[in-house]
Parts: sequence; structure tokens; C-alpha cells
Amino acid sequence: MSPETGYTFIMNETKSSKDRFTHLRETLNRLPAKPGVYLMKDKNGIILYVGKAKSLRDRVRSYFQSCAAHSPRIEAMVKKARSVDVVITASEIEALILEDNLIKKEKPAFNVLLKDDKNYPYLKLTMKEKFPRLVLARKVLKDGGMYFGPFVSAKSVREALRLVRKIFPLRQSRDNLEGKPFRRPCLNFQMKRCLAPCAGKISEEQYRSEVDRVVMFLKGRNEELVKTLHQKMMDASGEELFEVAARYRDEMSALKKLAEKQSITDTSLADEDVIASYERAGRSIMKIFRIKRGKMNAEKNFLFDKLDILDRDEALGAFIRQFYSHGMEIPGTIIINGAPDDKAALEEYLSARKGAKAQIVFPARGRKRRLMEMAEKNAKLQLTCALDSEKERRGALEEIKDKLSLANPPTVIEAYDISNTSGLNPVGSVVVFRDGSPSKSEYRKYKIKSVSGPDDYASLAEVARRRMTRLAEKGGLIANLILIDGGKGQVNAISRELGEMGFDGVAIVGIAKGKDRENPDSDQFFIPGVKEEVKFTSQSPGRFLLQRARDEAHRFAVSYHRKLRDSAMTRSSLDAIPGIGPKRKKALLKRFGSVRKIREAPLEELKETLRVSDRVAKGIYEKL
Repeated sequence: MSPETGYTFIMNETKSSKDRFTHLRETLNRLPAKPGVYLMKDKNGIILYVGKAKSLRDRVRSYFQSCAAHSPRIEAMVKKARSVDVVITASEIEALILEDNLIKKEKPAFNVLLKDDKNYPYLKLTMKEKFPRLVLARKVLKDGGMYFGPFVSAKSVREALRLVRKIFPLRQSRDNLEGKPFRRPCLNFQMKRCLAPCAGKISEEQYRSEVDRVVMFLKGRNEELVKTLHQKMMDASGEELFEVAARYRDEMSALKKLAEKQSITDTSLADEDVIASYERAGRSIMKIFRIKRGKMNAEKNFLFDKLDILDRDEALGAFIRQFYSHGMEIPGTIIINGAPDDKAALEEYLSARKGAKAQIVFPARGRKRRLMEMAEKNAKLQLTCALDSEKERRGALEEIKDKLSLANPPTVIEAYDISNTSGLNPVGSVVVFRDGSPSKSEYRKYKIKSVSGPDDYASLAEVARRRMTRLAEKGGLIANLILIDGGKGQVNAISRELGEMGFDGVAIVGIAKGKDRENPDSDQFFIPGVKEEVKFTSQSPGRFLLQRARDEAHRFAVSYHRKLRDSAMTRSSLDAIPGIGPKRKKALLKRFGSVRKIREAPLEELKETLRVSDRVAKGIYEKL
């Protein structure tokens, strides 16, 4: 698709919307009454908003009518807009596609953007393997696997994986079984969660039949699957293969119980999605229920900022377009609680992607209306809980500000901690809390480089120095408050280090264990230069938030330290032998169990285990 024509119109900068419209009357009248896309820009030419229209003239003019009722978001955009570019397209559906592409590319500040940019998860059967496994996957690759999904959330895909493993005993081990000798079956076999192909308990043909049943289950063909299992159970019983018949019976029973638990919403076994929006206090939540073959099988929430009820219709249209463009399966019917302007174009767009008819409905009565209302109630409950939680966090930040005599609530808190074992493998951690919530993408871990022995003061100073230097170099945001897991000594060490670097304006607080180290109510809070502790009440929200940040920094530091310590402990004399890397070392230890037994092993066994030539095997044998 290529646009026919592009225009740019410049707007004046008077403050009154009426004056602005008067000035633009002649210009806006020249806009074509054709479908296309428009780009609102500010005085610097930065794109503020991308929209589409069946008639560019009518849609763009509507923004600058003196009597227009805009949402706060659109009103703010109109005030900043100083020019508009338009691109004419051949049809409204082409305008929708072009708008979608431009929004993905430019990410305008005033468009409704689906920020869940992670790849939606899939389930994959590893069909290239002799005995396939079912695993979670984030991307569809050309690897011969059979993919199912995408699923709406990691929670739903893990639930599906759990159900499959509970009902169908496929192997879970990652080991390559191709050409390997049989071994003792693992605990999963004893628990009837695995058919133990690694031990030769099942043939490849029988195992593939089990895989075929997993495929039927994941495709939703449960009724057909129950009939198949019943017939196989009868056949196995007739042949007096009673253990096999019992397995079929158990699988059939589990499927019937699952069907009883699932919520049936439609006896016609239709595929539907229900999407409801609810707005409050400048926030909006989209609640989606996914109904597969008449049964509710997944749900998820999507939270948006700076939206109110006047934005609902536009937000629903934008959400639908972006959600299904990620490869998500498109149902025959999408039930919503609004009326997007581009409903007809959206239906055409979705139908083209689906390869079959897809409709969007805003029901007035009946079963679909009840489904929509159920989704609305759930959306309202979720947003109310989220806002109440935010209110509590704001209250905690206000209390911290007052208790620590800060100028403003600390919207960015960084917590530092050190972990080591008698000075060995010392590490540091920095965790970041934004507006009272952890921002895990900003967590950082450090190997301590300049300190020998268990010196927490010097280690904390090194972490602070490296952290602040990095932020200064990259122009990052300096925290409003730095939290230290430690008492007066640690607090003063950080304070001196930051002062020498020119960051003496950053507030610091330390949390030290009290007399009862197991009781968090006895924790003490200290700030630089003040001998007395800062008092928080035992049930204080500010105390809980600071303790939570301290605990998170401690957890992050300890987990990193354990990883390094365990890695160091796994090193052995094998590491010093040329020709033995991590994979060969693992193979040797797996076969023989210890370095002593490896040294005692015959040359032929070493060669067989490592799968190397006579020359390489002999060299390793001599080094051992």
C-alpha cells in the first residue's frame, strides 16, 4: 500500500480554541473528504497523535470546534498541536493498517498504546525428538516443533502445561535419548507422571500415540478424545493389557473431571472474546475473557494511564487492533462494552487476518449482555483494588517524607545491600522502587572488585561509587532516597562517599536489626549525622515500604552471591585439564559420579563417554 497524497497544515499559536478555529477555518475546509491518516504535531514537529478517518475533513475539524467535548487526554493534545499532516488512502481499511503501522513506529504520547510488549507464550511439542516433550516457548521458530497458542498470559500457559502433565505422562527431562543406553526411571515414573522412555518402558510407537492425544487435548477436541480413550481402554482390556487399560481409564476420568470444573457459557461451543473497559481517576483497565468452544479458559487485565470514559470507544478500538496483531487467535465474535467509530473497518481487518468472518458486538440483552456485564464488574473490581493499592503507596511515601524531613515524597528509592561468606565472593545489589513499587528491570548486581575480606563499609562505598558514576555518565535519574541495609556505620560510609562525589544532596536512610533480630518491629532507622533513631510506629505503612525495599535488596544480593559461590564450589581438578570443557566435565561426572572414579576409569570408558578420538582420549587419560 502506498499513500496517494500528503499535506501539512500549520496552525497558529493563539491560546483560545475559538480563535484557533477561526484562524483555521479556511485551512480546515481545504482538507479532503476522503479516508486517510492524520498526524498531529507540536511546535517542534514531534508527532503527538496518529489517527485515521473515513473523512479526513470531518474528523480533523472535529478537534477544533469550539463546542467540542474532549476527554482530558485529547484536550491536552489539542492545546499542544501546531500542525497536522494527512495521508490519503484508498479505503478506510488501508487507513486503519497505516495508522497501526505508524503508531507502532512512532509511539505517540497521546495514543492508546498496549504496553505489554512481551511475546505472548506458546506451548511447543518438540516433534524432532524421538520422544517429544511439551515445553513453554516465547517465540515460534522453524525448528520442526508443533506450537499451540499464543496464550493470553504466562499464567494461562503454565496452567495448560500443568494440566497436560497431570493427565498425559509425557517425559519432562531435557536429556537427549537418541542412541543412549537405558537407565533407571526417575521419580516421575513412580508417580505415574512419565512413561519412562529413557528406561525402555514404552515403545516409540506407543509414545507417539500418547503425543497424538496431547495434540487433540490442546486443540480442544476433548469430547472426541474421551471417545478415543474409551475405545482404546476397551481394546487393551480385551487383550488383557490391564496396566495400559488402567492408564487410558485414568486419562479419561481426568478429562471428564476437567470438563465438569470448566465454566460453560454457551452450548453452541463457540469461540468468543469478551473485552470490557472500566475507567476511574484517570486510569482505565481492559478486562478480557477468552471463551474457547463455549468454555471460559483464560482471562487477563491490561492497565492504561490518562484515560477516562470519554476515551472508551477509541481505547477499545485501539486495544482490539493491537491485541490481535500479536498473532493472538481471532475468535468469531468479540463482545465489547463500547462502540468504536471504526467498527466496520476493524471487522474487515480482523476477518482478513482470520480468513473467516469476525464480528464485534455491543450487546443490548441476552447471554452476550450478561457476559459483558460480568467482565465489566471484574474490571471495576480490579481497577478499584489497583487504585486503593496506589493510594496506600502514596500514603507510605508521604509518611517517609515527613519522618525523614524530605522536601518531597521519595518517588524513586534505591536500596543497597552486600552479601559474602567470610569475605569470599563479595557482591552488592541495588534494587529500585518507583512510586512505591519495585522496578525489576532497573535492578543491578555488582561483583565487589576493590575490597579484600568482609568489609561491608568499603563494599557499600564501592557499589555507591559505581552506581552513581554510571547514572551520571548515562544521564540517568538519581534516586530521591538511598536505603542501606545497615546501621549508623554503613549510613555514614555511604554519606561520605556520595559527598566526595558531589551527591551530598541525596537523602539516605539505614535499617538496622534491633535487639530481637527475628522481629521486624524492632528494626531501627538511622539517617546521617543524627544519633537518635527515626521512629516509625509498628504498623506504619512507611515502615513496611522501607522494610520491603530492604528485604528485596537482601534477597537479590544473596541470590547472586549463592550463584557465584555454587559456581566456585563446582570447580574441580577437571577444570585444569586441557580438552575438558563444561559439557565434557558434566558428562564425566554424570557417568562416574566423582573425580576419583573418573581417574580410576579405563581408557575405553573415557573414550565412550566423551565421544572423542583415541588421541584425545589418551591425552586426557594421561593428564588425569
